[in-house]
Amino acid sequence: MELNIFHMDTFERLGIIDEFQLLEITTNYKKHSELELLVSATEENIDYFIANNDDIFLTAGIGKVRGYIIDSVKYTDEKKTTIEVYCKSLSSMLGWRQIDGQQTFRGNAEEVIRSFVNTNVIAPTNINRKIDNLILGNLSGITETTEESYTNKDLDESLWEICAKFDIAYEIYADILNKRFEFIVWRGTDRSTEQTIRDAVIFSKEFDNVLSQNYTDDKSDFKNTVIIAGEGEGTARTKLVVGDENTGRKRREMFVDARDLQSSSEETTMTAEEYENILIERAKNKQAEYVRVQSFETDIDYNSQFQYQLDYWTGDTVTLRNDEIGIAMHTRIVTTKERYSKNEYTLSTEFGSNVPTLLTKIKKAVK
Repeated sequence: MELNIFHMDTFERLGIIDEFQLLEITTNYKKHSELELLVSATEENIDYFIANNDDIFLTAGIGKVRGYIIDSVKYTDEKKTTIEVYCKSLSSMLGWRQIDGQQTFRGNAEEVIRSFVNTNVIAPTNINRKIDNLILGNLSGITETTEESYTNKDLDESLWEICAKFDIAYEIYADILNKRFEFIVWRGTDRSTEQTIRDAVIFSKEFDNVLSQNYTDDKSDFKNTVIIAGEGEGTARTKLVVGDENTGRKRREMFVDARDLQSSSEETTMTAEEYENILIERAKNKQAEYVRVQSFETDIDYNSQFQYQLDYWTGDTVTLRNDEIGIAMHTRIVTTKERYSKNEYTLSTEFGSNVPTLLTKIKKAVK
């Protein structure tokens, strides 16, 4: 494994790191990916990671690839002089921007997310807010519709809220050949037994590719009914209930203060229906943070018939099953952590939380 070092503005390759004490790459589906690097404090590494760390990004490949910008650096002079480098993926640069004032966009979720990025980063009215060399990439074809409104909030935090609601993700790739950064919204591939288009990826003791399994059903934070209040005062304040169909002991309420959402701004005035719609979407965003967590923790054998980045990737949906308790879960791979040292490579995986189903619903076996 080797890392390439590029200049942020010119995309000139400044060097290659092929000697390190430790390299750990964590690819995330629900937040920014990370890279941690421990190297000797050579003159060259001091120049890269201490003198010029504001102006470089790292990649583990060439072409259109994930890139990483330096978040923090620690120099240590003890028995050995070392430099510890912590990076986040290029997508974290969206955390440098706030949503300016109240902004509202409606349409499919992918286009709404792209509109927030375009308005605040790519083509802002204040040219000083623009991040150079960043463009919108091709559409992925996500079709779910939404109406989202945010006021003076971190851009990346807002985008991840929308992504959580629709089980999608976003990324900024480094397009080395064209010397630009490319923003995309995407969804992982379904490789579970719920689909019939492609071969299923199943992790189960029955198929000798599971080392251990733990099943948890946790509803301690679960909320399914949202009382949301928007603009106005007292009895004149706009209030809605989302999930009001839930009754009795099945109903679990939460309150959301959405006073920051206003029906009128300098740019536009909403109808009553439009204003209710953005309150409903805000309620759904908040309710998505309080789901019933039914998790199926599975320690898989990475040397089995299914190989990472050959049969499945981060973000893909696979099937976990346990015949003994009669449970199957079609779940997304939300995190993969690759760890490289001088003599060892290890891989670990974290699966998302999806509702398990009975094994009778599994209709497709491993080919």
